[in-house]
Amino acid sequence: MGDERTTDSSDDELTDLRRRSVLRATGTLAGAGALGIGATQPAAADPTPLELSNCATVWESAPADFPRVDVRQSEPTTRNLPDDPDEVVFYFIGWTSEGQIGDDQAYTLQQTLRSNGYDQPVVTVQWEAETTLFSTGEDNADRDGRRFAEFLRGYHERNPDTTIRLAGLSLGGRPPLATLDDLDGDVPVASVSLFGASVDNDQICADDDAAFDADAVEATAQAVYNYHSEEDNTICVFYDLQTFRDGIGCSGIDCGGWFSDGSPPENWVDVDVTDEIDSHCNYQVPDVGVGERIAADIQSTG
Repeated sequence: MGDERTTDSSDDELTDLRRRSVLRATGTLAGAGALGIGATQPAAADPTPLELSNCATVWESAPADFPRVDVRQSEPTTRNLPDDPDEVVFYFIGWTSEGQIGDDQAYTLQQTLRSNGYDQPVVTVQWEAETTLFSTGEDNADRDGRRFAEFLRGYHERNPDTTIRLAGLSLGGRPPLATLDDLDGDVPVASVSLFGASVDNDQICADDDAAFDADAVEATAQAVYNYHSEEDNTICVFYDLQTFRDGIGCSGIDCGGWFSDGSPPENWVDVDVTDEIDSHCNYQVPDVGVGERIAADIQSTG
């Protein structure tokens, strides 16, 4: 569960966090360009303070026929969906990661999970993530998450015994929440795994101004795991500068701040991985990520 924050102490903590993060990024902001994690960046031996240089290079290469659901059009299409699996993880790609690099992200997650004892298939969900404006990406994420909800109703009807799980990275953490909101209990989802999610930290709180209905999130998912890191500068600094809001991928959910007086969904689990994650695209990457924890959380539900 996300911790309720008192205004005085939490605001001081967030101010200190933001100051430290901005200082780490000083001198590099001009080179940020887009916040897109699939954009090609200059290669570097180590992640830069922008954390974006490794986002095009950390992924393992997926086979050309890796399973997909494509919700970029009103009628979703599929490729090589696993036939009646015991479980399946549907993975939503990050911003500006359509096509092969999105498949690479999903394949990397699959390989990481397998190396940590979870052998079920992962399927890429391709949503309309190639946008110039971040706000347009947010709108597309919400729309395509709801399209996926309709697809999932049909998938569950055809595969009633399959345990369904969702995951997403960065702005790809937003469509799973839209899916849960739209389903509102129609299809059971065992777990949702969000990695450095680009979502305002009060948009899943139980109040009238929230973007996603907390009751629907509770009714649909057994557990939502939000992996966040205060060393994730892409969320802690650049998401903040893009939106003038704090992201759940930085310091977790906050339902007791200035913009919300609600409460987190009861199935919400903030997972602070600040000590392990110091770069935006590392959460699901072997060796440098938190694959063991992700796999353990998945296997503890459903």
